[in-house]
Amino acid sequence: PIFGGFALMGYAIALIRNVMAGEPRPLPVWDDLGRYFMDGLTFWVATLVYALPLLILICPVMMVWLLPALAGENENLMKILTGISGLVSVGLGCLALLYGILLALLTPVLQIRYAETGELGACLRFGDIFRFLFDNIGSIIIAQVLMWVAGVIIGSVVSGLAGALSIVPICGWILAAALGLLMLPVGVWLMAFSGHLYGQIGRQAGTAPLVV
Repeated sequence: PIFGGFALMGYAIALIRNVMAGEPRPLPVWDDLGRYFMDGLTFWVATLVYALPLLILICPVMMVWLLPALAGENENLMKILTGISGLVSVGLGCLALLYGILLALLTPVLQIRYAETGELGACLRFGDIFRFLFDNIGSIIIAQVLMWVAGVIIGSVVSGLAGALSIVPICGWILAAALGLLMLPVGVWLMAFSGHLYGQIGRQAGTAPLVV
């Protein structure tokens, strides 16, 4: 599963690269899984770097609810600490939500930059990354909204069909399980869809993909 996940990420990056280069048939062939894996792994490392602030925000949200335990049997102090925990949790939760939205907008930029250069360092040039984001913010938001809508529609259809099939006597649950297996190719299609959208953004922005 780990190898396949990273290989799919790398495949999406190869698709972005082909779209940016204006290839008439941008879908890559599955002939270099090793390279796809390494590209996916490198992109994951870059994403992890940008996700660190989110992880730092989430940890205190989880730990702050231990404060009431410090009050012992003092009910008044427990109420005060519980209120403080709630306020801190809400505040940090809002910050985490905002940063999560920012991270969702940064992800396509990281993919485009890596497809362009093939270098991890290009993803860590924070000034260039944020400049690209702000210069193309409209296209990136539209792409992410389209991805979200497609995911919601497909997920709703599959869930609805699985629920309907599950009530069929005897073989219904088998059919529902088989339908659930379709989520794998659906996930691959969504990744290809996103790669095509991001590749168009990179092409419109005038980036030049790495020639391999």
